[in-house]
Amino acid sequence: MKYFGLCACLALGGFVAAGIPSATAQTGPPRQEFEAVSVKAAPATARGYGVQPGPGGLRLSNCTLKQIVAEAYHVYDFQVTGGPKWIDSDRFDINARTPGDAHATSEALRAMLRSMLEDRFQLGAHVEDREMSVFAIQQGKAGLRFEHSKDPDQPPFFRVYQRRQITAQRSPLEYLTGALSQLLGRPVVDETGLEGKFDYKLEWTPDEFQTASAENAVKGEESAPSLTSALREQMGLTMISKRAPAKIVVVDKASKPDAN
Repeated sequence: MKYFGLCACLALGGFVAAGIPSATAQTGPPRQEFEAVSVKAAPATARGYGVQPGPGGLRLSNCTLKQIVAEAYHVYDFQVTGGPKWIDSDRFDINARTPGDAHATSEALRAMLRSMLEDRFQLGAHVEDREMSVFAIQQGKAGLRFEHSKDPDQPPFFRVYQRRQITAQRSPLEYLTGALSQLLGRPVVDETGLEGKFDYKLEWTPDEFQTASAENAVKGEESAPSLTSALREQMGLTMISKRAPAKIVVVDKASKPDAN
């Protein structure tokens, strides 16, 4: 989810999920903890999932442990491996309050989330660097077919609809690569060299490269191009496959928490 600024949201199948915003990781920080945490099993009827940071705390809705670990370590859930089978099936609702109801930074929220995972889920995990397949987006030879936003100081808007349409206003390309990483189940890196905020609309037909989802999978319109063709024809971007190092979080152990 996953990883867009607080002013931008990723909407999948009508459910809006705003992840903890991107930030530079700190090395060797002291242990930080939430003041209070509620962990409950999510209702069986719940659909979609959400990670919503805000003043005074953090709320996670209908999240698997794998998704929570991904948030805590600032990776995508496909970069989390190991652990018991239930970490990718059982879902939880978590409400956490920061000390003094402070509006914590993204670094602090992730540190508190890791502490909560250790305390409530008995999580043991370590990080490895592994070479893996990634996609890279680059400027095409025919030139760009989208422009910088004319009002970049306004809040960004970024929406993914039914896994086959993206509408962006005043949005950096980081939002695009983040959304494509989630949809493709593989890291997508920006090699365009472009900076700033942009307006564009992208429409495509999901193909065999797009990760399946039981919650959001739909059949694309036959008239719409594939994702790679849409990037080329509608935005003037190319997408290539390559090998590159990536961070992998290995779950060594985990236990189901007691509800409270």
